[in-house]
Amino acid sequence: MHRVIAGGTGLIGRRLVDQWLKQNHTITIIGRSQQHIQNVFGSKVLAVTWDKLTSEALKSTEVIVNLTGENVGGASWSQKRKHEIVNSRVGSTKKIVSILSEITENPPRLFNASAIGVYGLQTAESAVLPPAFDEDANIDWDHPKDFMSLVGRRWEKAADPAIQQGINVVFLRFGVVLSMAGGALPELIKPYKYYLGGTIGTGFQPISWVVIDDVVRAIDFLLSKPDASGPFNIVAPGAVSQAVFARILGSNLNSTSFMRTPAFLLKMIFGEMAEELILKGQNVYPKRLLEMGFKFAYPELESALNHVLVREASSGGKMKPAASWLSQLMDKFKKKR
Repeated sequence: MHRVIAGGTGLIGRRLVDQWLKQNHTITIIGRSQQHIQNVFGSKVLAVTWDKLTSEALKSTEVIVNLTGENVGGASWSQKRKHEIVNSRVGSTKKIVSILSEITENPPRLFNASAIGVYGLQTAESAVLPPAFDEDANIDWDHPKDFMSLVGRRWEKAADPAIQQGINVVFLRFGVVLSMAGGALPELIKPYKYYLGGTIGTGFQPISWVVIDDVVRAIDFLLSKPDASGPFNIVAPGAVSQAVFARILGSNLNSTSFMRTPAFLLKMIFGEMAEELILKGQNVYPKRLLEMGFKFAYPELESALNHVLVREASSGGKMKPAASWLSQLMDKFKKKR
């Protein structure tokens, strides 16, 4: 089968490509640079740039997985940066939907990335997690109360014309994806090398996570269900508080996690980004996936982190450098010394 991935050179995209090549699918990657796509994948995939994308390129495909979007934690949130974060997601979705509208017979399914930020932030007052959001949660689409809920809601609403046309649209609401190849985990590990890992702020903020292996498995699972549509929370059922996450991560790394990073310091340096990405979160439950019969390979954090860390060590892989709030914080401290 022919499958298309927009944003296929990112963390999830690369794993999808690896999985689908093993399954002998033909894969087209949409990106800004054909050369970059070829540098990453060589001749294993077809490459097309956004300006060359046409309905002819999509007619023969089974599914389009849109993973495009600027890294929300890559730099502090200036107004320009926030504009880039929104437009990179909304713009790519509108482009794909517009082209799909030209395919009147048997259009491919659209699997559009989203994020659990769509539900809005939760403030946890104790170590007991706040009530979990599932896909049936009420969302006030027109009045987001924070930036990440605005991003998620505009992102999903951009696909409305495709739904109205009768195209099967699946929204993949990702939580924190655990992988040593990129994303948040390599950054979270860095302080533990110096025995500086530990609680951030109160430590009560919920973290809804998922191992990248289960992300790829969930996408394949939904592809096998032709009637599946609408939002799916791509998170493991075992959300934890940040303090619990820090303790389990430290245990897996054989490193203590006694340090506490004060909230005021993060707010002083990163402002709004600290509040939304670090000091608050969402407790999210994958109700629809579980009801459809999907089985998570790693539903609990202890085994999940052990798998990710051991798998990386045994494969000889290395952390992929990534800009994040944590890297920025450590850089600032280095400059002051």
